[in-house]
Amino acid sequence: MLDIVLWTIGVVGMSAVPTIHTHPAMRLVGCYTRSDEKAGIDVGTLCGIPPIGIAATRDVDALIALRPDCVLYVPQFADVDHMVRILEAGIDIVSTCYFMNGRAFGPVGYERIRQAALKGGATIYGTGINPGFANILGLFATSACRRVDKISVLESVDCTNYASPGTWEAMGIDRPLDDPSVAAHMEKGTPSFHEAVEVMADALNVKLDGVKFSVEFGAATEHVDLGYMTIREGRIAAIRGSWTGWVAGKPFIDLKVAWTLGYKLSVDWPMRHGYHVNIEGDPNCACHFEPVGATMFDPGLVTAMPAVHAIPLVCAAAPGIVTAADLPLIVARDCGPRANG
Repeated sequence: MLDIVLWTIGVVGMSAVPTIHTHPAMRLVGCYTRSDEKAGIDVGTLCGIPPIGIAATRDVDALIALRPDCVLYVPQFADVDHMVRILEAGIDIVSTCYFMNGRAFGPVGYERIRQAALKGGATIYGTGINPGFANILGLFATSACRRVDKISVLESVDCTNYASPGTWEAMGIDRPLDDPSVAAHMEKGTPSFHEAVEVMADALNVKLDGVKFSVEFGAATEHVDLGYMTIREGRIAAIRGSWTGWVAGKPFIDLKVAWTLGYKLSVDWPMRHGYHVNIEGDPNCACHFEPVGATMFDPGLVTAMPAVHAIPLVCAAAPGIVTAADLPLIVARDCGPRANG
């Protein structure tokens, strides 16, 4: 049985709790929150399920003293000091928070995290739906090819029900459409996509010349109240961006997103509602992943599950920073039907 601490209980954390709580190989033993309002409240209550007997807390020392096997690290923004403390205590981390290989934290932050993991004999791994699952899907698809010339991974989704205003503010949502600083603002707020290009190239043993970012925006044509934030008329409400890894003057890995919020937009981009991989090579191939049942699927759930299912493999991995290429196949282990008796 693996003891798990959940590190913040927002959109992603609330989706993870029911799975961990009922998982036969995991046990939730603690939960960190930055919020005074959530501190002291039962985690189950915060997630909209029956109480589970564990209260959220702001006491970092108390959570580390629990000596859990792993921290499921899902805050809106990373805190390197917290990550270092967790890893130095010998506690593994599975993160959905702007972490794929750690390079985006800069040389100092990266080295602090790496050294903390080695000092504590702990492992840190980053994933999610995108970056994360979508990149693994693209890498897995290359196993059908004898030559790979280019990989494109597109996330095309209606994000209206992703209730994370801080995330969208970091992407430039509700900023003026003609603000010349928005592109740089978004690039700074999406470092894990740059890292994901590097992780995919490393897995394929290809050295990149560099990674380039480009983006275009669409505006809301009327005032939009999403419940968790508002987007003013004429302000950014749609994004199409790409992070492209180049080799020998040609694009080799192209990670693309098309995100829309609300329904009245100044652009009419074709939305494909899911995750799409296209490989140019021998042979050319394509694959598509889409959680079905509704046009707007649960973004918290599909972000949390790749992380939850990676926990046992990360706990068994060698200390240090690991990526999907270092782990066995990640599946929903122990989540299938069970025989009676």
